[in-house]
Amino acid sequence: MTDLHPRLRFKGFDRKPSLESLESITKKKISYGIVQAGPNFEGGMPYIKSTDLNSELILSRLECTSPEIAKKYSRSEVTSGDIVFSLRGNIGISRIVPESLTVANLTQGTARISLKKGFVAKYIQEELRTLRLKRRIHSVSKGSTFQEISLADLRQLEVLVPDCQEQQKIANFLSSVDSKISQLTEKHRLLKDYKKGVMQQIFSQKIRFKDDDGNAFPDWEEKHFVDAFTRVITKNKENNENVLTISAQKGLVSQLEYFNKSVSAKDVTGYYLLEKGDFAYNKSYSKGYPMGAIKPLKQYSKGVVSTLYICFRPKNGYNEAYFEQYFDAGMLNREIAKIAQEGARNHGLLNVSVKEFFDDIKLTVPHLKEQQKIAEFLQAIDKKIDGVSEQIKQTKEFKKGLLQQMFV
Repeated sequence: MTDLHPRLRFKGFDRKPSLESLESITKKKISYGIVQAGPNFEGGMPYIKSTDLNSELILSRLECTSPEIAKKYSRSEVTSGDIVFSLRGNIGISRIVPESLTVANLTQGTARISLKKGFVAKYIQEELRTLRLKRRIHSVSKGSTFQEISLADLRQLEVLVPDCQEQQKIANFLSSVDSKISQLTEKHRLLKDYKKGVMQQIFSQKIRFKDDDGNAFPDWEEKHFVDAFTRVITKNKENNENVLTISAQKGLVSQLEYFNKSVSAKDVTGYYLLEKGDFAYNKSYSKGYPMGAIKPLKQYSKGVVSTLYICFRPKNGYNEAYFEQYFDAGMLNREIAKIAQEGARNHGLLNVSVKEFFDDIKLTVPHLKEQQKIAEFLQAIDKKIDGVSEQIKQTKEFKKGLLQQMFV
């Protein structure tokens, strides 16, 4: 039998927690939400979908249903302090309804858990997220690829319940950790927004840098792409097996690291061989990269990519770090759109001619020393963003470790 004593307890609490079914600790019967919410009805009753549970429940983010439908399904109304639980797809995810949503409805893919007096919602929510409970949820869920749990099975799920004071102590402590994560997440968002705004002003030349003596740099010059970059078409004769792919977040990374497997051809000797500092352009559009992503090779001394990529390296007088920022800001999108042919998207692949890419695309380029100043400035912001990202990661790991010890 599983030992129900958590490994980590607050001082002064010795009573062994009890196992209780969800049904026994709720004051209202756990029930489904609206069967069909209809089109978004401005000014109507807000309702919560399972996808809304991926982030904090905020009124302005929710769609609304009509008063008639809301009245018909009044049994699915939730109030502040209720727990909304996902029944389908990402089963087990849950959110506590905040005070700003004192009345709202649920869609059918979610369930309402209204707790009896003496049970702390924050504690029960964290218990619903434990690995022990998730294993139980998955064991009773229906389906292999798209999983769901029935209301009958959800009602019979057992949660570990200490006394009310210990629940509150745990909940308060975890809330403080969550608050720290939220603050760091907001700081991360603001830094990214700040960088985006600064980049727009720098690359539109509304912000200019000066040299070390305080003098203005020369005017920016218009160049064709071929003036600044040399195409890389070196074939992989050395049979380098470090096959790369483009990640929006990490740049050019090993397929083994990104996919946990190689998705390349068995023979990669025909691939392009890149050296550190070379760029690769993936003509496939993706989220945040409507005209495809351009990334430099930074993590490895060498690597190979498919010949579907357009590869190039900066000529003398053109700073790699500057152009990494320039490309990532989407400054080439308008130029690429000009040369992308009619019917350009073929399974997500843009029809971009290599010749037109080098000959027709134009760049407005600052003096080399101003390129370096811009790159250093933006890299300093990146360092701050990465630092906050690491803080978020560490705080989440800290919370995960606590949960593993506080909850059986």
